[in-house]
Amino acid sequence: MKKGKIIVILLVLAILVGAGIFFGKKFLKKDNTEDGRLVYVESVASITGHGTGISNRYMGVVEAQETKKVDKDDSKKISEIFVNVGDSVKEGDQLFAYDTEEMKLDLQQMELELDNIKNSISSNRQRISDLYDQKEIAKEDEQLSITSQINNIAAEIKQEEYELSTKELEIDRQKEAIDSAVVFSPMSGTVKKINKDSSTNSYDMGSDNSFITIMADGDFRIKGTVSENNIYELNVGMPVILRSRVDENQIWNGTISKIDLEPQQSSSDEYYYGGKTGESASKYTFYVKINSFDGLMLGQHLYIEMDYGQGEVKEGLYIPTYYFVIDGSDYYLWVRNSDKKIEKRKISVGEYDENLETYEVLSGLTEDDYIAFPDDTIKEGCKTTTNFEDIIDQMDDGGMYDDGMYDDNMYDDDMYYDEKNEYQMPDGGDMEYIPTGDDGSYMLPDGSMSDDPQNLNDNGTVEETSQDGMDSGNFPVDGAEDKNGGE
Repeated sequence: MKKGKIIVILLVLAILVGAGIFFGKKFLKKDNTEDGRLVYVESVASITGHGTGISNRYMGVVEAQETKKVDKDDSKKISEIFVNVGDSVKEGDQLFAYDTEEMKLDLQQMELELDNIKNSISSNRQRISDLYDQKEIAKEDEQLSITSQINNIAAEIKQEEYELSTKELEIDRQKEAIDSAVVFSPMSGTVKKINKDSSTNSYDMGSDNSFITIMADGDFRIKGTVSENNIYELNVGMPVILRSRVDENQIWNGTISKIDLEPQQSSSDEYYYGGKTGESASKYTFYVKINSFDGLMLGQHLYIEMDYGQGEVKEGLYIPTYYFVIDGSDYYLWVRNSDKKIEKRKISVGEYDENLETYEVLSGLTEDDYIAFPDDTIKEGCKTTTNFEDIIDQMDDGGMYDDGMYDDNMYDDDMYYDEKNEYQMPDGGDMEYIPTGDDGSYMLPDGSMSDDPQNLNDNGTVEETSQDGMDSGNFPVDGAEDKNGGE
Protein backbone atom coordinates (compact mmCIF):
# COMPACT_ATOMS: atom_id res chain seq x y z
CA MET A 1 0.00 0.00 0.00
CA LYS A 2 2.86 2.37 0.82
CA LYS A 3 4.34 1.76 -2.60
CA GLY A 4 1.09 2.74 -4.31
CA LYS A 5 0.78 5.85 -2.20
CA ILE A 6 4.31 6.95 -3.08
CA ILE A 7 3.63 6.49 -6.81
CA VAL A 8 0.51 8.64 -6.61
CA ILE A 9 2.34 11.39 -4.72
CA LEU A 10 5.18 11.40 -7.28
CA LEU A 11 2.71 11.67 -10.16
CA VAL A 12 0.94 14.60 -8.51
CA LEU A 13 4.25 16.37 -7.92
CA ALA A 14 5.29 15.76 -11.53
CA ILE A 15 2.06 17.28 -12.78
CA LEU A 16 2.44 20.34 -10.56
CA VAL A 17 6.06 20.86 -11.61
CA GLY A 18 5.16 20.49 -15.30
CA ALA A 19 2.27 22.93 -14.97
CA GLY A 20 4.52 25.40 -13.19
CA ILE A 21 7.13 25.23 -15.95
CA PHE A 22 4.47 25.59 -18.67
CA PHE A 23 2.71 28.58 -17.18
CA GLY A 24 5.96 30.18 -16.08
CA LYS A 25 7.37 29.91 -19.58
CA LYS A 26 4.12 31.18 -21.05
CA PHE A 27 3.88 34.29 -18.93
CA LEU A 28 7.60 35.03 -19.07
CA LYS A 29 7.53 34.83 -22.84
CA LYS A 30 4.40 36.93 -23.01
CA ASP A 31 6.04 39.66 -20.97
CA ASN A 32 9.13 39.48 -23.14
CA THR A 33 7.03 39.63 -26.30
CA GLU A 34 5.15 42.71 -25.17
CA ASP A 35 8.35 44.49 -24.19
CA GLY A 36 10.15 43.54 -27.40
CA ARG A 37 7.33 43.78 -29.93
CA LEU A 38 7.83 46.59 -32.44
CA VAL A 39 5.02 48.89 -33.51
CA TYR A 40 5.18 50.70 -36.86
CA VAL A 41 4.55 54.46 -36.58
CA GLU A 42 4.11 57.15 -39.24
CA SER A 43 4.93 60.82 -39.15
CA VAL A 44 1.92 63.05 -38.49
CA ALA A 45 3.43 65.58 -40.89
CA SER A 46 3.50 63.06 -43.75
CA ILE A 47 -0.04 61.84 -43.01
CA THR A 48 -1.56 65.30 -42.92
CA GLY A 49 0.52 66.42 -45.89
CA HIS A 50 -1.38 64.06 -48.20
CA GLY A 51 -4.81 64.45 -46.69
CA THR A 52 -5.88 60.81 -46.59
CA GLY A 53 -2.38 59.47 -46.11
CA ILE A 54 -3.00 56.49 -48.42
CA SER A 55 -3.92 58.07 -51.77
CA ASN A 56 -2.73 56.06 -54.80
CA ARG A 57 -0.39 57.87 -57.16
CA TYR A 58 0.19 57.30 -60.83
CA MET A 59 2.94 58.52 -63.14
CA GLY A 60 2.08 61.05 -65.83
CA VAL A 61 3.82 63.07 -68.52
CA VAL A 62 2.85 66.30 -70.30
CA GLU A 63 2.28 65.78 -74.01
CA ALA A 64 0.58 67.51 -76.91
CA GLN A 65 -3.13 67.04 -77.45
CA GLU A 66 -2.43 65.17 -80.70
CA THR A 67 0.57 63.33 -82.11
CA LYS A 68 1.04 62.23 -85.71
CA LYS A 69 3.49 59.53 -86.75
CA VAL A 70 4.82 59.45 -90.31
CA ASP A 71 6.16 56.12 -91.60
CA LYS A 72 8.50 55.55 -94.51
CA ASP A 73 8.49 52.95 -97.29
CA ASP A 74 11.27 50.49 -96.49
CA SER A 75 11.50 49.49 -100.18
CA LYS A 76 12.68 53.00 -101.05
CA LYS A 77 15.80 54.95 -100.24
CA ILE A 78 15.68 58.35 -98.53
CA SER A 79 17.45 60.99 -100.56
CA GLU A 80 16.92 64.01 -98.32
CA ILE A 81 15.40 64.99 -94.94
CA PHE A 82 14.17 68.60 -94.85
CA VAL A 83 13.51 69.00 -91.08
CA ASN A 84 15.31 68.54 -87.76
CA VAL A 85 14.08 67.62 -84.29
CA GLY A 86 12.52 70.66 -82.64
CA ASP A 87 11.59 72.39 -85.92
CA SER A 88 8.14 73.92 -86.21
CA VAL A 89 6.28 72.79 -89.31
CA LYS A 90 2.99 73.66 -90.93
CA GLU A 91 0.59 71.32 -92.63
CA GLY A 92 1.90 70.65 -96.15
CA ASP A 93 5.56 71.43 -95.40
CA GLN A 94 8.14 69.03 -96.88
CA LEU A 95 9.50 66.45 -94.40
CA PHE A 96 11.69 64.18 -96.52
CA ALA A 97 12.11 62.86 -100.08
CA TYR A 98 12.81 59.46 -101.58
CA ASP A 99 15.56 58.77 -104.10
CA THR A 100 13.79 58.77 -107.51
CA GLU A 101 16.73 57.86 -109.79
CA GLU A 102 16.24 54.13 -109.38
CA MET A 103 12.49 54.60 -109.56
CA LYS A 104 12.84 56.40 -112.90
CA LEU A 105 15.03 53.60 -114.30
CA ASP A 106 12.40 51.09 -113.26
CA LEU A 107 9.77 53.20 -115.01
CA GLN A 108 11.76 53.18 -118.27
CA GLN A 109 12.05 49.40 -118.10
CA MET A 110 8.30 49.09 -117.56
CA GLU A 111 7.59 51.34 -120.55
CA LEU A 112 9.85 49.20 -122.77
CA GLU A 113 8.02 46.08 -121.66
CA LEU A 114 4.73 47.81 -122.40
CA ASP A 115 5.86 48.66 -125.94
CA ASN A 116 6.92 45.05 -126.53
CA ILE A 117 3.49 43.82 -125.47
CA LYS A 118 1.77 46.30 -127.76
CA ASN A 119 4.00 45.30 -130.71
CA SER A 120 3.31 41.63 -130.08
CA ILE A 121 -0.43 42.22 -130.05
CA SER A 122 -0.23 44.20 -133.28
CA SER A 123 1.88 41.50 -134.96
CA ASN A 124 -0.51 38.73 -133.92
CA ARG A 125 -3.49 40.65 -135.22
CA GLN A 126 -1.75 41.03 -138.56
CA ARG A 127 -1.07 37.28 -138.62
CA ILE A 128 -4.75 36.55 -138.05
CA SER A 129 -5.65 38.87 -140.94
CA ASP A 130 -3.21 37.08 -143.23
CA LEU A 131 -4.57 33.69 -142.19
CA TYR A 132 -8.10 34.75 -143.02
CA ASP A 133 -6.91 35.74 -146.52
CA GLN A 134 -5.23 32.32 -146.91
CA LYS A 135 -8.34 30.52 -145.73
CA GLU A 136 -10.44 32.05 -148.53
CA ILE A 137 -8.26 30.56 -151.24
CA ALA A 138 -7.23 27.40 -149.44
CA LYS A 139 -8.56 23.98 -150.24
CA GLU A 140 -11.28 22.56 -148.06
CA ASP A 141 -8.96 20.09 -146.30
CA GLU A 142 -6.51 22.94 -145.44
CA GLN A 143 -9.11 25.32 -144.00
CA LEU A 144 -9.44 23.34 -140.78
CA SER A 145 -5.72 23.76 -140.00
CA ILE A 146 -5.85 27.48 -140.74
CA THR A 147 -8.85 27.91 -138.43
CA SER A 148 -6.93 26.20 -135.62
CA GLN A 149 -3.99 28.60 -136.08
CA ILE A 150 -6.32 31.60 -135.97
CA ASN A 151 -7.84 30.41 -132.67
CA ASN A 152 -4.42 29.87 -131.05
CA ILE A 153 -3.22 33.32 -132.03
CA ALA A 154 -6.44 34.90 -130.77
CA ALA A 155 -5.82 33.24 -127.38
CA GLU A 156 -2.30 34.68 -127.33
CA ILE A 157 -3.72 38.13 -128.02
CA LYS A 158 -6.11 37.85 -125.06
CA GLN A 159 -3.22 36.92 -122.75
CA GLU A 160 -1.14 39.79 -124.05
CA GLU A 161 -4.02 42.22 -123.62
CA TYR A 162 -4.23 41.16 -119.96
CA GLU A 163 -0.47 41.68 -119.57
CA LEU A 164 -0.86 45.06 -121.27
CA SER A 165 -3.47 46.29 -118.76
CA THR A 166 -1.37 45.01 -115.82
CA LYS A 167 1.76 46.74 -117.08
CA GLU A 168 -0.11 50.00 -117.65
CA LEU A 169 -1.31 49.86 -114.03
CA GLU A 170 2.26 49.29 -112.79
CA ILE A 171 3.47 52.25 -114.82
CA ASP A 172 0.74 54.49 -113.41
CA ARG A 173 1.69 53.52 -109.86
CA GLN A 174 5.36 54.08 -110.56
CA LYS A 175 4.66 57.53 -111.96
CA GLU A 176 2.54 58.30 -108.91
CA ALA A 177 5.37 57.15 -106.63
CA ILE A 178 7.81 59.40 -108.43
CA ASP A 179 5.43 62.31 -108.24
CA SER A 180 4.95 61.68 -104.50
CA ALA A 181 8.62 61.19 -103.72
CA VAL A 182 8.38 64.18 -101.37
CA VAL A 183 6.47 63.45 -98.11
CA PHE A 184 4.62 66.37 -96.53
CA SER A 185 3.61 67.13 -92.93
CA PRO A 186 0.03 66.00 -92.16
CA MET A 187 -0.50 68.80 -89.60
CA SER A 188 1.06 71.83 -87.98
CA GLY A 189 3.23 71.18 -84.95
CA THR A 190 6.73 70.47 -83.75
CA VAL A 191 9.03 67.69 -84.91
CA LYS A 192 9.47 65.56 -81.81
CA LYS A 193 11.54 62.69 -83.20
CA ILE A 194 13.33 61.50 -86.34
CA ASN A 195 14.08 57.78 -86.26
CA LYS A 196 16.58 57.15 -89.03
CA ASP A 197 16.86 53.48 -88.04
CA SER A 198 13.11 52.86 -88.18
CA SER A 199 11.64 49.88 -89.96
CA THR A 200 7.96 49.13 -90.52
CA ASN A 201 8.89 45.44 -90.73
CA SER A 202 10.17 45.33 -87.15
CA TYR A 203 8.57 42.72 -84.91
CA ASP A 204 9.45 44.53 -81.68
CA MET A 205 5.97 45.23 -80.27
CA GLY A 206 7.39 47.50 -77.60
CA SER A 207 9.18 49.94 -79.92
CA ASP A 208 7.98 52.97 -81.91
CA ASN A 209 8.95 52.30 -85.53
CA SER A 210 7.64 55.54 -87.02
CA PHE A 211 10.14 57.59 -89.01
CA ILE A 212 9.07 61.09 -87.95
CA THR A 213 6.84 62.06 -85.03
CA ILE A 214 5.08 65.44 -84.97
CA MET A 215 3.29 66.92 -81.95
CA ALA A 216 0.42 69.27 -82.57
CA ASP A 217 0.63 72.88 -81.52
CA GLY A 218 -1.79 74.14 -78.89
CA ASP A 219 -2.93 72.90 -75.48
CA PHE A 220 -1.30 70.08 -73.56
CA ARG A 221 -2.77 66.98 -71.99
CA ILE A 222 -1.43 64.56 -69.39
CA LYS A 223 -0.79 60.95 -70.31
CA GLY A 224 -0.95 58.66 -67.28
CA THR A 225 -0.16 54.99 -66.72
CA VAL A 226 -2.12 52.63 -64.45
CA SER A 227 -1.79 48.89 -63.82
CA GLU A 228 -4.59 46.39 -64.23
CA ASN A 229 -4.78 46.19 -60.42
CA ASN A 230 -6.01 49.79 -60.16
CA ILE A 231 -7.58 50.64 -63.51
CA TYR A 232 -11.14 50.06 -62.31
CA GLU A 233 -10.64 52.70 -59.61
CA LEU A 234 -10.59 55.31 -62.40
CA ASN A 235 -13.58 56.78 -64.22
CA VAL A 236 -13.95 59.33 -67.01
CA GLY A 237 -14.80 62.71 -65.47
CA MET A 238 -13.11 61.92 -62.16
CA PRO A 239 -11.26 64.96 -60.72
CA VAL A 240 -7.53 64.57 -60.19
CA ILE A 241 -4.63 66.51 -58.72
CA LEU A 242 -1.32 66.75 -60.59
CA ARG A 243 1.79 67.35 -58.48
CA SER A 244 5.22 68.46 -59.58
CA ARG A 245 7.90 65.85 -58.90
CA VAL A 246 10.27 68.65 -57.91
CA ASP A 247 7.94 70.62 -55.64
CA GLU A 248 4.89 68.70 -54.40
CA ASN A 249 3.29 71.91 -53.21
CA GLN A 250 2.98 72.98 -56.85
CA ILE A 251 -0.24 71.42 -58.13
CA TRP A 252 -2.64 71.57 -61.07
CA ASN A 253 -6.21 70.35 -61.30
CA GLY A 254 -7.89 68.38 -64.04
CA THR A 255 -10.29 65.58 -64.92
CA ILE A 256 -9.83 62.19 -66.54
CA SER A 257 -10.91 62.57 -70.17
CA LYS A 258 -10.18 59.11 -71.56
CA ILE A 259 -9.21 55.62 -70.38
CA ASP A 260 -7.64 53.31 -72.95
CA LEU A 261 -8.65 49.70 -72.20
CA GLU A 262 -6.12 48.31 -74.65
CA PRO A 263 -2.96 47.30 -72.73
CA GLN A 264 0.27 49.05 -73.51
CA GLN A 265 2.67 47.10 -75.68
CA SER A 266 5.83 46.81 -73.65
CA SER A 267 9.09 44.94 -73.47
CA SER A 268 9.54 42.12 -70.95
CA ASP A 269 10.89 43.94 -67.90
CA GLU A 270 8.44 46.83 -68.19
CA TYR A 271 5.57 44.37 -68.35
CA TYR A 272 6.09 43.38 -64.74
CA TYR A 273 4.48 45.13 -61.83
CA GLY A 274 5.08 44.66 -58.14
CA GLY A 275 8.88 44.51 -57.97
CA LYS A 276 10.25 41.35 -56.41
CA THR A 277 6.98 39.45 -56.55
CA GLY A 278 7.54 38.57 -60.20
CA GLU A 279 3.81 38.81 -60.84
CA SER A 280 3.00 40.26 -64.24
CA ALA A 281 0.41 43.00 -64.61
CA SER A 282 -0.62 44.79 -67.79
CA LYS A 283 -0.37 48.57 -67.91
CA TYR A 284 -2.98 50.88 -69.41
CA THR A 285 -3.01 54.50 -70.54
CA PHE A 286 -5.40 57.19 -69.38
CA TYR A 287 -5.53 60.90 -70.25
CA VAL A 288 -6.17 63.96 -68.10
CA LYS A 289 -7.53 67.29 -69.32
CA ILE A 290 -6.10 70.05 -67.13
CA ASN A 291 -7.65 73.40 -66.31
CA SER A 292 -4.50 75.52 -66.60
CA PHE A 293 -1.15 74.96 -68.29
CA ASP A 294 0.73 77.70 -66.45
CA GLY A 295 4.14 76.47 -65.37
CA LEU A 296 3.98 73.22 -67.35
CA MET A 297 6.53 72.15 -69.94
CA LEU A 298 6.18 69.65 -72.74
CA GLY A 299 7.61 66.31 -71.60
CA GLN A 300 7.45 67.20 -67.88
CA HIS A 301 6.73 64.28 -65.54
CA LEU A 302 4.07 64.59 -62.82
CA TYR A 303 2.39 62.64 -60.05
CA ILE A 304 -1.34 61.98 -60.59
CA GLU A 305 -3.64 61.30 -57.65
CA MET A 306 -7.40 61.28 -57.23
CA ASP A 307 -8.81 64.54 -55.86
CA TYR A 308 -10.52 63.86 -52.54
CA GLY A 309 -10.15 67.44 -51.40
CA GLN A 310 -6.55 67.05 -50.26
CA GLY A 311 -5.57 69.90 -52.55
CA GLU A 312 -7.44 72.33 -50.35
CA VAL A 313 -5.29 74.04 -47.75
CA LYS A 314 -7.00 73.85 -44.34
CA GLU A 315 -5.77 75.43 -41.18
CA GLY A 316 -5.31 73.09 -38.24
CA LEU A 317 -4.26 69.48 -37.78
CA TYR A 318 -6.61 66.89 -39.31
CA ILE A 319 -6.11 63.15 -38.72
CA PRO A 320 -8.00 60.39 -40.59
CA THR A 321 -10.67 58.69 -38.49
CA TYR A 322 -9.16 55.22 -38.83
CA TYR A 323 -6.23 56.23 -36.59
CA PHE A 324 -8.51 56.99 -33.63
CA VAL A 325 -9.61 54.69 -30.83
CA ILE A 326 -12.99 56.02 -29.67
CA ASP A 327 -14.28 55.11 -26.23
CA GLY A 328 -17.61 56.79 -25.66
CA SER A 329 -16.94 60.51 -25.87
CA ASP A 330 -13.17 60.10 -25.47
CA TYR A 331 -10.74 59.97 -28.40
CA TYR A 332 -7.34 58.29 -28.22
CA LEU A 333 -4.35 57.85 -30.53
CA TRP A 334 -1.43 55.46 -30.25
CA VAL A 335 1.47 57.94 -30.08
CA ARG A 336 5.23 57.45 -29.79
CA ASN A 337 6.52 59.14 -26.63
CA SER A 338 9.92 60.69 -25.89
CA ASP A 339 11.32 57.24 -25.04
CA LYS A 340 10.27 56.04 -28.51
CA LYS A 341 7.73 53.70 -26.94
CA ILE A 342 4.06 53.57 -27.77
CA GLU A 343 1.45 55.10 -25.48
CA LYS A 344 -2.30 55.49 -25.66
CA ARG A 345 -2.82 59.25 -25.53
CA LYS A 346 -6.11 61.06 -25.01
CA ILE A 347 -6.72 63.65 -27.73
CA SER A 348 -8.99 66.66 -27.80
CA VAL A 349 -10.81 66.82 -31.15
CA GLY A 350 -12.80 69.52 -32.91
CA GLU A 351 -14.81 69.46 -36.13
CA TYR A 352 -15.33 66.35 -38.26
CA ASP A 353 -14.78 66.61 -42.03
CA GLU A 354 -17.24 64.23 -43.70
CA ASN A 355 -15.64 64.53 -47.14
CA LEU A 356 -12.13 63.66 -46.00
CA GLU A 357 -13.28 61.60 -43.00
CA THR A 358 -10.89 63.38 -40.66
CA TYR A 359 -11.04 64.87 -37.16
CA GLU A 360 -9.47 68.18 -36.28
CA VAL A 361 -6.98 67.76 -33.41
CA LEU A 362 -7.21 70.61 -30.93
CA SER A 363 -4.62 69.39 -28.41
CA GLY A 364 -2.54 66.37 -27.48
CA LEU A 365 -0.73 65.99 -30.82
CA THR A 366 1.65 67.97 -33.04
CA GLU A 367 3.03 67.53 -36.54
CA ASP A 368 6.32 66.38 -35.01
CA ASP A 369 4.66 63.31 -33.42
CA TYR A 370 4.46 59.79 -34.80
CA ILE A 371 1.30 57.69 -34.57
CA ALA A 372 0.39 54.04 -35.19
CA PHE A 373 -2.60 52.41 -36.81
CA PRO A 374 -4.72 50.95 -33.96
CA ASP A 375 -4.30 47.22 -33.43
CA ASP A 376 -5.58 44.89 -30.71
CA THR A 377 -2.06 43.53 -30.26
CA ILE A 378 -0.54 46.94 -29.39
CA LYS A 379 0.33 47.30 -25.71
CA GLU A 380 1.55 50.42 -23.99
CA GLY A 381 5.31 50.36 -23.62
CA CYS A 382 6.02 48.54 -26.89
CA LYS A 383 8.99 49.84 -28.82
CA THR A 384 8.36 51.71 -32.08
CA THR A 385 9.97 51.83 -35.51
CA THR A 386 9.54 53.90 -38.65
CA ASN A 387 11.08 51.17 -40.82
CA PHE A 388 8.43 48.76 -42.05
CA GLU A 389 11.09 46.16 -42.86
CA ASP A 390 11.55 45.77 -39.10
CA ILE A 391 7.91 44.68 -38.88
CA ILE A 392 8.42 42.18 -41.69
CA ASP A 393 11.47 40.77 -39.91
CA GLN A 394 9.45 40.55 -36.71
CA MET A 395 6.76 38.55 -38.49
CA ASP A 396 9.37 36.24 -39.99
CA ASP A 397 10.85 35.66 -36.52
CA GLY A 398 7.44 34.74 -35.07
CA GLY A 399 7.44 37.75 -32.79
CA MET A 400 3.72 38.27 -33.25
CA TYR A 401 2.80 34.93 -31.72
CA ASP A 402 3.64 33.06 -28.55
CA ASP A 403 5.64 29.88 -29.16
CA GLY A 404 5.88 30.90 -32.82
CA MET A 405 2.42 29.53 -33.62
CA TYR A 406 -0.47 30.55 -31.37
CA ASP A 407 -1.72 33.58 -29.59
CA ASP A 408 -2.12 33.36 -25.81
CA ASN A 409 -5.75 34.36 -26.12
CA MET A 410 -6.58 31.78 -28.76
CA TYR A 411 -8.06 29.42 -26.16
CA ASP A 412 -10.01 30.11 -22.98
CA ASP A 413 -8.09 29.19 -19.83
CA ASP A 414 -11.32 27.80 -18.32
CA MET A 415 -11.71 25.18 -21.04
CA TYR A 416 -10.42 21.61 -21.24
CA TYR A 417 -11.12 18.39 -23.12
CA ASP A 418 -13.44 15.52 -22.25
CA GLU A 419 -12.70 11.92 -23.21
CA LYS A 420 -14.16 12.61 -26.67
CA ASN A 421 -11.78 15.52 -27.21
CA GLU A 422 -14.63 17.99 -26.89
CA TYR A 423 -14.37 21.26 -24.98
CA GLN A 424 -16.19 21.37 -21.64
CA MET A 425 -16.62 24.14 -19.09
CA PRO A 426 -16.11 23.31 -15.39
CA ASP A 427 -19.82 23.90 -14.76
CA GLY A 428 -21.01 22.54 -18.08
CA GLY A 429 -21.53 18.90 -17.07
CA ASP A 430 -20.72 16.11 -14.64
CA MET A 431 -17.21 15.50 -16.07
CA GLU A 432 -14.80 15.14 -13.13
CA TYR A 433 -11.63 14.02 -14.83
CA ILE A 434 -9.11 15.61 -17.15
CA PRO A 435 -7.13 13.81 -19.87
CA THR A 436 -3.42 14.21 -19.29
CA GLY A 437 -0.17 12.43 -20.05
CA ASP A 438 1.02 10.94 -23.32
CA ASP A 439 -0.39 7.48 -22.50
CA GLY A 440 -4.01 8.71 -22.55
CA SER A 441 -4.47 8.33 -18.78
CA TYR A 442 -6.81 10.60 -16.79
CA MET A 443 -6.20 12.67 -13.70
CA LEU A 444 -8.89 12.33 -11.02
CA PRO A 445 -10.13 15.24 -8.87
CA ASP A 446 -7.81 14.11 -6.07
CA GLY A 447 -4.73 14.17 -8.33
CA SER A 448 -4.42 10.41 -8.85
CA MET A 449 -4.24 8.77 -12.31
CA SER A 450 -6.59 6.24 -13.93
CA ASP A 451 -6.58 4.47 -17.31
CA ASP A 452 -10.37 4.01 -17.20
CA PRO A 453 -12.38 7.00 -15.98
CA GLN A 454 -15.58 4.95 -16.01
CA ASN A 455 -14.57 2.84 -12.97
CA LEU A 456 -15.19 5.59 -10.41
CA ASN A 457 -17.05 5.52 -7.11
CA ASP A 458 -19.12 8.44 -5.95
CA ASN A 459 -16.25 9.57 -3.76
CA GLY A 460 -13.87 9.75 -6.73
CA THR A 461 -11.93 6.52 -6.00
CA VAL A 462 -11.23 3.73 -8.46
CA GLU A 463 -13.07 0.45 -8.27
CA GLU A 464 -10.64 -2.41 -8.78
CA THR A 465 -11.40 -6.07 -9.34
CA SER A 466 -9.20 -8.95 -8.22
CA GLN A 467 -7.99 -11.57 -10.63
CA ASP A 468 -10.79 -13.90 -9.58
CA GLY A 469 -13.40 -11.25 -10.32
CA MET A 470 -14.04 -10.38 -6.66
CA ASP A 471 -14.10 -6.77 -5.46
CA SER A 472 -10.77 -6.01 -3.80
CA GLY A 473 -12.13 -2.93 -2.04
CA ASN A 474 -11.43 0.73 -2.37
CA PHE A 475 -7.88 1.82 -2.98
CA PRO A 476 -6.87 4.71 -0.65
CA VAL A 477 -5.75 7.68 -2.68
CA ASP A 478 -4.73 10.51 -0.36
CA GLY A 479 -3.11 8.97 2.71
CA ALA A 480 -6.37 7.96 4.45
CA GLU A 481 -6.57 4.66 6.30
CA ASP A 482 -8.15 1.75 4.46
CA LYS A 483 -11.37 0.16 5.70
CA ASN A 484 -9.38 -2.51 7.50
CA GLY A 485 -7.56 0.11 9.52
CA GLY A 486 -4.19 -0.31 7.80
CA GLU A 487 -2.12 2.38 6.23
